[in-house]
Amino acid sequence: MTGTSSHEAVVRLLGAWALDACSPEEDDLVRVHLNRCPSCAREAHALREVAAELGGNDLRPPAGTTAAARATAQEIRRPAAAAPAYAAPYAAQVAALDLTLAGLTAEEWRRVAAYGEWTVHDLLAHLAATDSLVAAAVGLAVRPPVEPGTSPIARTTVALHRERRRPVEETRRSWRAQADALCGQLARRPSLAAGEVRLERTMPVPDALVARAFETWVHASDIAAVTGRPTVPPLPEHLHPMADLATRMLPYVLGRRVAAPGDRYVRLHLTGAGGGTWNVPLAPGVAWTGPAAVLTLDTVEFCMLAGDRRHPGRVRAEIRGDEALGREVLAAAPGLAGP
Repeated sequence: MTGTSSHEAVVRLLGAWALDACSPEEDDLVRVHLNRCPSCAREAHALREVAAELGGNDLRPPAGTTAAARATAQEIRRPAAAAPAYAAPYAAQVAALDLTLAGLTAEEWRRVAAYGEWTVHDLLAHLAATDSLVAAAVGLAVRPPVEPGTSPIARTTVALHRERRRPVEETRRSWRAQADALCGQLARRPSLAAGEVRLERTMPVPDALVARAFETWVHASDIAAVTGRPTVPPLPEHLHPMADLATRMLPYVLGRRVAAPGDRYVRLHLTGAGGGTWNVPLAPGVAWTGPAAVLTLDTVEFCMLAGDRRHPGRVRAEIRGDEALGREVLAAAPGLAGP
């Protein structure tokens, strides 16, 4: 098992491991990984302490309860659905969010998590609503049916009206079932990758799945923030396509802010896991001769900025060249986000 796949697997196992509900093979995997991953080791230690407080000094469950605990843990930490490579970030973020939702109390589901009014329950309804536009576009039956030209906001309005009257666990189950069905449909029909989906704008199916992964991650972070749950950044191979999509969409918002772009462009250098270097024109389709500015910042910070979860003035970024233009790029990035 590779390092990244091991990390993803261990993150899902930590809760069960803290309860001694892992199989011997899973236990070995966790212990080996904890020796080389400080972040997982810290999380595992914290979970063990909680388990000790709940169950006394002896963390081993009473005789006969291990199988039940393991079955419960399997239900809580459902693995990511099988999906083609371009949809793997989406499948992983869905599984990660589902794991967070599994432990929420009724009061936590009612906490306002985003936009000053949407609760955790509302955010999940919104995610399901926007996902349903993708699901319908690739041939899945969704309820209610999607009318041609339906926007994510219009679809969300309908979903909020319906889901606010349903128990939260019903919303969670239907959201997860739809997400898994979407991944399954894409895995069964490779030709769907050549299609297009209309969300805020029309985009290829692979880009739409990356966009869904991005928003699921952002809202999972919102939910974690208001419920005190830990957050784990996407795997590098999942984070990179999210950053790539955001940089490719930047010219659409830059063109509305920067007058007379001419032949200028910005070189964006994202550091850390999942990073890379991109040349970003100041408007779609504009040719260039050389970078007017070079921006360097952390990949996760850039993605959170593009998700409107960081203030442009507080992001730590190095700007070389035209500093004013660099600041305009940072200020424009949150324009990529939407509710």
